[in-house]
Amino acid sequence: MKDFSKETDTRIIVDDLLRQAGWNPADKSQVLTEITVYGKGAVHTVPPVREGSGGDSAVLTTSDGDSVPTGRADYVLLSQNGRPLAVIEAKRSAIQPYTAKQQVLPYAKGLDAPFIFLTNGELIYFWDYGNDDARIVNSFFSRRDLERLVEMRSTRKTLATIEIPEYYIRQGETRNVRPYQQEAMQALDHAIELGKRRFLIELPTGMGKTDLICLYLKRLFQGGRAERILFLVDREQLAKQAKEAIQDILSQYSSYWLRPGMARQEQQITVCLLQTMVGRYQEFTSGYFDVVIADECHRSIYGAWQTALTLTSMHSILALRRRPQHTSNVTPSNSISAGMTNRILHFLFNRHLRTGTLCPTNLLPVSPL
Repeated sequence: MKDFSKETDTRIIVDDLLRQAGWNPADKSQVLTEITVYGKGAVHTVPPVREGSGGDSAVLTTSDGDSVPTGRADYVLLSQNGRPLAVIEAKRSAIQPYTAKQQVLPYAKGLDAPFIFLTNGELIYFWDYGNDDARIVNSFFSRRDLERLVEMRSTRKTLATIEIPEYYIRQGETRNVRPYQQEAMQALDHAIELGKRRFLIELPTGMGKTDLICLYLKRLFQGGRAERILFLVDREQLAKQAKEAIQDILSQYSSYWLRPGMARQEQQITVCLLQTMVGRYQEFTSGYFDVVIADECHRSIYGAWQTALTLTSMHSILALRRRPQHTSNVTPSNSISAGMTNRILHFLFNRHLRTGTLCPTNLLPVSPL
């Protein structure tokens, strides 16, 4: 078995991973390698590409007149108009790529590239250095993924400026947005504006959890915070319910149910069974979805299924249905709570009985026939 211990070996792997994400490393309009970075800082115009001494005979330079090289970027990913989107720092397999953050940051700033990837061929970190810390992802992002992120950053709105509706249409009838649903949306707004990425919403059965999620997804669409949504469920009945709610509340946004054997479609909302996604998640880059919803997450994100939750580059909202008969004892599993430190809404069954939102349950004896 070959030992990928050299940086040159890592770059063979990186080239292959870039191809899997839709990049062509041999196309210099997409990917540049061994780029000498000139200048002292970021500029606000597209850095020109000119012939030079880089490994692929192209050098990106800034326009500040400083001709002293400040470093060499291993890879630079370009947009369709030639603007640097991301810098990739490739290390040999023995080096933890996260440790190269401060080395590559001046390169990205010098080239005005908003994103950084750090990799050793085994681990890939994505770093939106202007907004968040580097985090592990499954794959490189496609050109379209990165261009979408840049576009959304330039057009997004403050969520507080988007009015929370007082009512909505569901199954042909007008429903009021309940106070706790408004409270949840306000709490989500606040957490997202603070840069949080993962959220846990806990509600008893029958409290309109799916409607709440759909109403909030509409806010994310309106605020320019999301373009592609993945709605994960673990049963076909839940997929049907989610699809119906999406068609009612989010009818202006395209959606489909990704079933086994079905070709992937370029729609804004994808509903999918976890069992299906486990076998197909490699069809999607880690930047393809902006938001992942995992319904019934208390029983459906263990083991390999949890991999599907790493498919998002922005936010991951997890909804947990609390069952009344176990309310006092239900605790989110370690696989949930480890990443879901931001619990948005947590309502106990007894609280809803007191407020009259829910009715008490009655056990009726059943006589044998």
